[in-house]
Amino acid sequence: MSINKLRIFFGFALLFSASLCVAQEDGLKVDGGVVIDKRKNATYFSDGLQCKYREDVQGAIKNFEQALQFMPDDAASMYELSEQYVNAGRMNDAFLMIRKAVELDSGNKWYKLRLGQFYRNMEQYDSFIKLYEDLTVQYPNDLDMLTELIDALLITEQYDRALDKMDLLEKQIGNNELITEQRLKVYARLGNSKKVISELKKQIEKNPGNTRFYNMLAQVYMNLGKEKDALAMFKKVKEIDPNDPYINVALLEFYDNKGDTDKAFAELLEAIRNKSLDLNTKVSIYEYWFKKAGQSDKVDEQARQCGEAFAEMYPDDKIGFLVMGAYYMSKEMWRQAQTAYVHALSIDSTDYVSWQNLIFAEADLVESESVRKHAIQALQFYPMQPVFYWYAGVSSAMTQHNDDAIAYLEKGRRFISDNSLMASFDSYLGDLYHEAGDEQKAFDAYDRVLGIDPDNVLVLNNYAYYLSLKNEDLDKALRMSARAVELEPDNATYLDTYAWVLYMKGNFVEAEKQMKKAIKLQKTPDAVYYEHYAEILQKLGRYKEAVEYEAKAKQLSE
Repeated sequence: MSINKLRIFFGFALLFSASLCVAQEDGLKVDGGVVIDKRKNATYFSDGLQCKYREDVQGAIKNFEQALQFMPDDAASMYELSEQYVNAGRMNDAFLMIRKAVELDSGNKWYKLRLGQFYRNMEQYDSFIKLYEDLTVQYPNDLDMLTELIDALLITEQYDRALDKMDLLEKQIGNNELITEQRLKVYARLGNSKKVISELKKQIEKNPGNTRFYNMLAQVYMNLGKEKDALAMFKKVKEIDPNDPYINVALLEFYDNKGDTDKAFAELLEAIRNKSLDLNTKVSIYEYWFKKAGQSDKVDEQARQCGEAFAEMYPDDKIGFLVMGAYYMSKEMWRQAQTAYVHALSIDSTDYVSWQNLIFAEADLVESESVRKHAIQALQFYPMQPVFYWYAGVSSAMTQHNDDAIAYLEKGRRFISDNSLMASFDSYLGDLYHEAGDEQKAFDAYDRVLGIDPDNVLVLNNYAYYLSLKNEDLDKALRMSARAVELEPDNATYLDTYAWVLYMKGNFVEAEKQMKKAIKLQKTPDAVYYEHYAEILQKLGRYKEAVEYEAKAKQLSE
């Protein structure tokens, strides 16, 4: 009914009540010292309703309170006033008002329902139950009231009474799964397994094609340790509905608990291939299985089979190709891994793991052009990931794009928070800047590395060697080269650098000693080592030996 219609209705009501009041000596009556004025009561009640519809809470409260001044036993005004007190946050006043309304008019359904809301919110369940017992007698066909009463009885653990009410409700509405579930919960709380089993068997008899009750009974048998009975129920489910969405999951758990991992895994594969089971559940049980499986060739093979099953069932989803890609990566089957991740990226070009592992696989295949191409593509989606800048930089250097390599590495280092990764970037940048002839930037990069990692043996060696070639800061070069040899005393390259720095400083005797060590440690003779040794021998005046080593160096060079 619209507000305008309500106003017209209440207008007629006021006219009608006014005529009655005139007939009763202007509506005035004295009752226990209180002047009863029905006309004024009706006027304020009407004004209160209008305020209520305008959502004027305070106005409504004032008018309903005035209505009660002229008729203190007006239950209708109390009912309305209770609602407005709630809107004003005066909960206790609201409760007292509706309770009084029910006392005055105990037959009014709506008054009782509102009082029931208060009892429930205040957790006064005894009062709530007493009230709803009356209501269900008064309104035996109102199933909502009966349901509310059952809930309250369950909350207060009055299980026997709750079961009686459930029986009553079932008689009225017939067999109902919700009632069955509630009844089963009660039996479970009471620890009455026999009743649970009896109830489920009753439901199976009434609904022989409903696999849900077979599954529930199987779980009860499992909890009781009756594995044969449980398995019989599970098999019955498969017989009735082979595509039941959760039967494979249930059997997986069953066989897994028994330690029969082969049968359990077979159910896992069936679950993945079950068209009725949703993909999220399949992924969850896949993750569950492999989290507990540990590492072994058998587990790896199982992962591959799962990946193939996912790809077969969901060719337009990346999950199967990610699983197979991970398997191939673990087996260092780089070509197959590359194929799997390319396929995954064709489905989801934003997948981080696919980009990363694709590039790792191609790096192991030494396919620098592919690494460069894919690292640059990955940066379009992940412009703040240092790993992609690293591979873009290194692969650019390996494909003779040195300027690009420097640009990628310089940009990538801005997103690094890990010191060891920063050292790797700066170490490579130092080498690239030196190759480009920008020695100051190269040396700055090396200094940054040594500031983070003073024992970075590769940088210690290269930095020392490049300083010796320039014949600059030889004391620093000697310290760095000596430290590199100390860290790796059997490294021929580091010994060669050390000898050459000693040579540049004029310490020819020690230089000859270190160079001789380097040559002995070489697995394959190197012309540069022989050239260095020849020059050292010349400084020592051992010209004949020097000529011999010059000849060896020339022969190796040719």
